[in-house]
Amino acid sequence: MRPPEAVRNFLKQENIFRQSITCALSGGADSVCLLVCLLECRKAFQLDISAIHVQHHLRGEESLQDENFCRTLCENVQIPLKIISVDVSAYRKQYGGSLETAARECRYQAFSENVSGLVATAHTASDQLETVLFRLARGTGLKGLCGIPARRGNYIRPLLAVTRQEIEQYLNQKNLSFVTDSSNFSDDYSRNFIRHHIIPEMQQVHAQPEQAVFRMTGILAEEENFLEIYAEQAFSQCLQPDGTLKNLHLLHPALQKRCLQIFLKQHQLPANYAQILLIQQLLEKGGTAELIPHKLSVHVSQHVLFLEKLSPPPPDKLLSLGENYLFLEYSLIAERIPKNSPDFEKIHKLFANSALDYDIIKKPAILHARKPGLSFRPSGKTHSVSVKKWLQTQPLPFRNVLHYLSDESGLLWVQNLGVAEHVSVTEKTENMLILHVHRNDTELP
Repeated sequence: MRPPEAVRNFLKQENIFRQSITCALSGGADSVCLLVCLLECRKAFQLDISAIHVQHHLRGEESLQDENFCRTLCENVQIPLKIISVDVSAYRKQYGGSLETAARECRYQAFSENVSGLVATAHTASDQLETVLFRLARGTGLKGLCGIPARRGNYIRPLLAVTRQEIEQYLNQKNLSFVTDSSNFSDDYSRNFIRHHIIPEMQQVHAQPEQAVFRMTGILAEEENFLEIYAEQAFSQCLQPDGTLKNLHLLHPALQKRCLQIFLKQHQLPANYAQILLIQQLLEKGGTAELIPHKLSVHVSQHVLFLEKLSPPPPDKLLSLGENYLFLEYSLIAERIPKNSPDFEKIHKLFANSALDYDIIKKPAILHARKPGLSFRPSGKTHSVSVKKWLQTQPLPFRNVLHYLSDESGLLWVQNLGVAEHVSVTEKTENMLILHVHRNDTELP
């Protein structure tokens, strides 16, 4: 397809009229072609055209020549040009990754900080083919095989249906000059190796692999969009009011992965394949896995998936009458009620789940958080209860902020679970200890 026709079709399809478009101009054939085609469409679509050149400083004098070429070109066609310098080497040193990745991220950061309207980049069908092959070699999924989107937010790619060969033919016909990046000839870069060696071999099988991949990415993009919508619906059905996910195990594995990806992204967590697969393995049998070592873990219990922040437990505290503080957001009130109190029976009935025989407790009594291996025989029970198993029945947000009371005889009381049989209130009790927990003036059981 001829470049001007492709750009006109794109602008019509995307309904881009009376808008500001900034062309990302490197000086290479693709970006020069894009700028010229946009200028040809300027009057018909009432466009405000400008350009931006990002100076990477990676090729010494050659980089400066590219900048000067862009400046002269924009002066000749009488459009504004912004030249933005970036330090790719410093960026790469700070964030890591390949030189290609660092340069691309610096460019897009420059675009986002210096352009308010649409940004037109000169990605072509040839770039699309190279991108799909590169991602395929790295083991991508369906979304990766969709390649470069024609539009994403304020970024538009009007030349995505045009090959590099068609662009160069057009520029030669128009007698338009452009610069050539010498790094394009080096096989040190993965994309260049694909361009110089893989694609020529593909052309032995299909004369125009760019157009075949262009059709394929269009088909896959539609299917990807459908699956995204379906996954959002499935995610909404599994999402519980407390932010957990329930019954993911009932979904098809492909939907499970997509729902987990949505869940992780909502919590601003890495949603790579390895992370998703790790969680997916927990869905059927349950279990725990660390997502961020020593900071965050994911749990699946009774087909409910939830996250848990891993923070050091608060230090043990000696229980004292009055207010006690173990967790910042809670206070525990300890009251001693003598048997001769007129409300003794009434209070005992009201707080039966947190009333202890004060005199049986071996001082000092220790207030503490959850610990591994805790178990005791609650009052009225004939058998010992594992705290770990009992916690699985409790509301998820409260599991790590429950209070426990112990003395040298063992566990005496667990908030919400009850009192140990050997310190429960009986007819012989002379002094009763009542424990109740408050948060923001709201009493909790």
